[in-house]
Amino acid sequence: MKKHYEKVDVLFVNPPSADGFIYIRDINRHGRSSWERMKWPQTSLAYLAAVAEQAGYKVDIVDCIAEGIGWVEYEAILQQSLPRFCLSNVISVTYSNDLKALQKAKEISGAVTIGMGPHLTSRPKQSIFEAENLDYIILNEAEVTLKDLLVTVDGPEPLSLEKIKKVSGIAFVPSRIGLDSEDAFIITDSREFIKDLDTLPRPRHDLLPLSKYWSPFLGNYTFVEAIRGCVYRCVFCRQAVMWKWKVRSRSGVKVAEEALYVHSLGVDNILFHADTFTLDRKMVEDICDKLIEAGTPFRWACNSHVQPLLNNPELIAKMKQAGCWMIAVGIESGNDDVLKRIKKQITIEEAERVVGMIHDAGIEAWGYFVLGLPGETKQTIEETVAASLKMPLTMAKFDIAAPYPGTEFYDYVVENGFLDISRYEDFDQNASAVVNYPGLSASDIKSAIKKANFRFYIRPAKLFRLFKELRNWATIRAVVHIIWDQFRLLARGKRVRKEATVKMNLQGPK
Repeated sequence: MKKHYEKVDVLFVNPPSADGFIYIRDINRHGRSSWERMKWPQTSLAYLAAVAEQAGYKVDIVDCIAEGIGWVEYEAILQQSLPRFCLSNVISVTYSNDLKALQKAKEISGAVTIGMGPHLTSRPKQSIFEAENLDYIILNEAEVTLKDLLVTVDGPEPLSLEKIKKVSGIAFVPSRIGLDSEDAFIITDSREFIKDLDTLPRPRHDLLPLSKYWSPFLGNYTFVEAIRGCVYRCVFCRQAVMWKWKVRSRSGVKVAEEALYVHSLGVDNILFHADTFTLDRKMVEDICDKLIEAGTPFRWACNSHVQPLLNNPELIAKMKQAGCWMIAVGIESGNDDVLKRIKKQITIEEAERVVGMIHDAGIEAWGYFVLGLPGETKQTIEETVAASLKMPLTMAKFDIAAPYPGTEFYDYVVENGFLDISRYEDFDQNASAVVNYPGLSASDIKSAIKKANFRFYIRPAKLFRLFKELRNWATIRAVVHIIWDQFRLLARGKRVRKEATVKMNLQGPK
């Protein structure tokens, strides 16, 4: 163990991998495996650590995925830190594994265990009964709720049902936390969303292993959060679960100041984290102005929906001037009927136009596509792949359509009998196809992902770009691992998941 962990009040945990794969988790995602070996910065945990510290608690973060910490070392960390509270974002694709991480904290230090995230938020009653060692679930936005929960549970007076029920935005089993109640299960009143995100303290980026966050072609990077929520109501999007379409932007000046601070910690590549970064034009322009004023000291990237950029070439030009080198565009499909069915609010012609504008401005355009959405056929998949080849995209990512619980897509496949799943861990857009349509099977969708990647990347220009990246043995090893992980995750049939010990219950307890 490289770092000695001191005793803390609250330990925030990104749990160990159960099977050696890298997993992505975030406050607004059900999570997925990462055959591209992208290590996802735990900025959401850094926010929560800052909030708990502001309330007077000693805190730390352990990111087992980024640091390659296994179960033996994780248990040693718990024995060193002896947290009184332990919190993790529990995601679908590592559901049993994540509950085990919280259980270990309870076994070793008697910690009060807290889970959060879209999986738990979308099905709190099922989750709290499935997880026997989970004390509390935080629903939706976690920062203010966490502070309220810590102060209430840790107060000078004995905990009472009356007191804990006043904490908005949580779910719990009274008997599990030592309280008598006629109710076997309680969800408290909903909590209002934070109106001004700038009132939150600066995330404890310094507690994160910043040198470990890496992505192919992106390199070492980290997140600075800019916006929560989105106005576009795509049927597969998880932000509907967590943010309920409530859009809140931070001050562009504050975002830029935080990015400059993170840069001072040694990070030269920032990814502005948002559901749709370009949604608030003023915020983007203020960020650009501040960074240009500072001399454009680092590279940065972002994501975008097609619409905000459609008639804004001058905004793209300003982003380039401020250091933007890549914009990831959610295109999803090359078929207009599929785009209409998923409520994307774009056409493929508009997507092509925006990608062309980004490319012409000297910024790399990365395209995100999803195969297997409502209305998909073998023909529409072919149209999507053809569209990706036609556009001047530097990179393309093809995901399997995953109907995560709580989304409109999930309701659609359940109502129509298209869902074929036996464990939560198969909700994984990078590895598991769980939707069988008439004329398009889950196996067809999985096979199409492999073929799409092959057709996009096995081209002279893309192979040349790949060879340019192979500058050292570390990069070569990473590429070999990426190829091997994709082969394993996209192999025919369902993955063997011995760690998936919690029996899935889509209907919930009676």
